[in-house]
Amino acid sequence: MPPAPKARPSNYKLPNKRPLMVYAFDPTAGRELNNYMKVSAPYEDLRPGPIGSRLAVIDYDASNHCYYEPVNLDHPSVIMSGGLEPSESDPRFHQQMVYAVASETISRFEFALGRPVKWRQTRHNKSDDPFHARLRIFPHAFQQANAFYDPDLRELCFGYFQASADDPGDNLPNQTIFTCLSHDIIAHETTHAIIDGLREYFTKSTNVD
Repeated sequence: MPPAPKARPSNYKLPNKRPLMVYAFDPTAGRELNNYMKVSAPYEDLRPGPIGSRLAVIDYDASNHCYYEPVNLDHPSVIMSGGLEPSESDPRFHQQMVYAVASETISRFEFALGRPVKWRQTRHNKSDDPFHARLRIFPHAFQQANAFYDPDLRELCFGYFQASADDPGDNLPNQTIFTCLSHDIIAHETTHAIIDGLREYFTKSTNVD
């Protein structure tokens, strides 16, 4: 038999960026003011979650004691569409949004610094941890009007809550509001984690101010 033909070197390169849909502001702006936009997250192979080399989105809802289906950003239908369409009701889009905005925020810091950022080391960060060396993100961490960065656990935790029945503002009365769908809040909390990795004791009080 003749020898099998040798495979030619591929002329295709992996992309540098992964376009993903997000809210430019938050859902209250609707489709107006260019509220739907695409951000360019650094491209990498992702496990459902999404879970990459730097970030791990873990969608556990502590208030309802359940996990939500993790989004697969490497599924062909998602890749071809540039990510899932913005949705207040689909937890998978919530996962996509926190990953996309956090990734873009990290990229901007690294461009300014000229080097990769590093996460702070914690006593909970053991080598056998499946999310070792990653910043963990919980889009539906608790039912409360709050979001925060936990330096001891190296986690970003986003809450959700109901709008006021009497004075809901731009929302519907008793509408569920997700802090993980606010572009500003995600970028703000991610910045806390980045700065904590740069200067571990930056948030410690050192004087009366």
